[in-house]
Amino acid sequence: MGRGRSILALALLVPGGCAFDGGGQPVDVAGDPDAAEGAVDAALGAPDGAAPDAGRTFACGPAATAGHQELDCPEGVGADVEVPAACVAGGCGLIVDVHGYTMTGDQQDAHTRMRALAPPRGYVVVQPSAPGTIPSWGTGEHDDVVWELTEATIAALDIDPDRVHFTGFSQGGMMSFRQLCAHADRIASIAPHAGGGCFAGTAPSVERPILYVHGHNDTIVSWSAVAVPQRESILATWDFGDPTTIGDGNNYLARRWETSSGTVFEMVEHDYTTGDVILLGHCLPGPDDNGTFRCDAAEFDSTELVLDFFDAHPRP
Repeated sequence: MGRGRSILALALLVPGGCAFDGGGQPVDVAGDPDAAEGAVDAALGAPDGAAPDAGRTFACGPAATAGHQELDCPEGVGADVEVPAACVAGGCGLIVDVHGYTMTGDQQDAHTRMRALAPPRGYVVVQPSAPGTIPSWGTGEHDDVVWELTEATIAALDIDPDRVHFTGFSQGGMMSFRQLCAHADRIASIAPHAGGGCFAGTAPSVERPILYVHGHNDTIVSWSAVAVPQRESILATWDFGDPTTIGDGNNYLARRWETSSGTVFEMVEHDYTTGDVILLGHCLPGPDDNGTFRCDAAEFDSTELVLDFFDAHPRP
């Protein structure tokens, strides 16, 4: 039984007058506030008013049913949620996989294949989509919506609270850093790609493992102007020792730093490019599948790297 089953389950109230109890079973509460509150209390196993989160509603969140779900959230944010059948009863981990500028959740998945690769490892996958004709997360304007969606998913599917992870590319990498700084107590680890943020004056409240992937030839999110200062800010925040090399190839280098308490920071730097004269090194290493943001001739698959990292680093 997963760690998530050891805590009191919350009922998720969803628009349309439905609730899902701690076991993922629907409860009819349409038009009956007292029934809604009672459903939450029953799921918590607590008397009326005893639980501080009892009665909390979410603007959008998945149902406790297996399969692919598409959600409409506030502020024009959308989301694709992949729920493996084995995760409906609870106890699975959660990966929030966030796209970059101009992309959508579907396009992010076309590059990461997270919906196919993560469920067999016991994860629910959430891939939000930014609003706008040219989708953009801006500089954090929609972070709260994505975080509430994260909390709604944790509640609806009784997610293991020690296996909540964020990853993302470009603007999605930036959001991953921001969510860590805002919610480090709730997040197990993050794996941002080609993005920066947080740490420079706003450190996370607790140490958390980080996997950071960035290209030397990135013309969109500069290696020298963003990645190097980001690395140095992280290393200056916690008491990391000297680095060790954990992987290298013709065009990449992976190193690990570790604190005295065992928190790791891993950074993978690479020389790959897309072949596109504008994007150049602004890309995700992985299979040669002709994706717009796919690095050419990469020597490793960044998604498998991310999944291995998340498997190895639940919340302590």
